[in-house]
Amino acid sequence: MRRLAHISDLHFGRIDDRVVEALVSELNNERPDLVVVSGDLTQGARSSEFRAARRFLDRLQSPWLAVPGNHDISPYHLVQRFFDPFARFRRYIQQATEPVFHDEEIAIVGINSVRAMLLELNWAHGSLSRGQMERAEERFAAMPPSLFRIVVAHHPFLPPSDEPTVRTVGRAAEALDCFERAGVKLTLSGHLHRGYARFLEPVLADGHITEIKARAPERAATRSLLVVQAASATSTRLRGEPNAYNHIRIEDGLASIEPRIWTGRDFANAESAGSGI
Repeated sequence: MRRLAHISDLHFGRIDDRVVEALVSELNNERPDLVVVSGDLTQGARSSEFRAARRFLDRLQSPWLAVPGNHDISPYHLVQRFFDPFARFRRYIQQATEPVFHDEEIAIVGINSVRAMLLELNWAHGSLSRGQMERAEERFAAMPPSLFRIVVAHHPFLPPSDEPTVRTVGRAAEALDCFERAGVKLTLSGHLHRGYARFLEPVLADGHITEIKARAPERAATRSLLVVQAASATSTRLRGEPNAYNHIRIEDGLASIEPRIWTGRDFANAESAGSGI
């Protein structure tokens, strides 16, 4: 059995200090086996914000893994953005923007969905290349098939069920197709500052996903891929939901997700806080 804490969209530079302190205390009391950070550690990719984010990570008593978010590349220093966009992430957080973790029970592959520029006005949206998908498949193929397989990226792979038109990461359907082939059972993402979870029911044509439907967990087959989103863990930039993170338990090839919601005093489970996945 493995216990993970999935936190996202920290946005150091725009954080609630009370929430940060409560989150550090809770995570250190709970001691998850791994803390997974799905991007946007900073608000504006400033060095001071990265230093603050790293101090937060250094206070955690559990090991951690992080991927960058779109806020983790500079909107101000365009030379750096276009020629070395992840220089500060690598300097202050970790060298790898697509980290890999595995032990005797789980395998996690990070995918960097951030783009320095897109052929549209809003560069905050993410995308994946086919090369990244192939690399993820190769990484999983090199690991024992018995491991519970997880992908972490910043941008969402499925929209919330109540807002089906919400923008997802570029090539989301191809990526989910790839993950299904690789035996992935769980994806972890952020970006939307909303927490939700959806199972996939792929409709196949010539071996590729042509449509993606959500279905209730109780009807999910063993190989169903669960797409999980996290709300903002510590930012004041809320979008209709309180700060929250996901407590994830993996046991016997299955994952259970428990959102932990900020109540104004501490973190509580979704039922007690009145919100969540």
